[in-house]
Amino acid sequence: MAYTKESIHETVAAQRRFFRTGKTLDVKWRIEQLKKLKQAVIDGQDMLKDALYEDLGKSPTEAYLCDIGPVVVEVNEILRGLKKWARPERHFSGLMCFPSACTKVYKLPYGVSLVISPFNFPVLLTLGVLAASLSGGNTAVIKASSKSAASTRALKKLIADVFPEDYVTVIDGVTT
Repeated sequence: MAYTKESIHETVAAQRRFFRTGKTLDVKWRIEQLKKLKQAVIDGQDMLKDALYEDLGKSPTEAYLCDIGPVVVEVNEILRGLKKWARPERHFSGLMCFPSACTKVYKLPYGVSLVISPFNFPVLLTLGVLAASLSGGNTAVIKASSKSAASTRALKKLIADVFPEDYVTVIDGVTT
């Protein structure tokens, strides 16, 4: 599919509408989405290895050690710490702010995030950043590189099979 400026704007508008539903604010929901991403990467690792070989000539071992494995490790790390990281923090505001000497800081997402995929590490630097974006409670538009066509196709399939388009979307490198 060739993307136009209008179709990209509509995609972003759909993601903003999804974000405004408040679904992404729930930490348990974010954890479920991260688990889905992790399972999709594990299940689709052969497809990703083939794509990395076609685009960059990476052997299956190199593809796993440099791209696929680190994504799984990164998602595991996020899953371990997300509940703690998402909790509100209390800070001492100082006596000048009396009577509000203690301030509570709530960590809230911005909304729609853009992940720009590089051609040289199209899996690691796309899915790793996607995991961080989803853990923060954002939706994501992934702009994949036109120079790594096989990886872009693999990412499109992987993401489309797991997430609805109004939550995570992959836009391939060619736009009109």
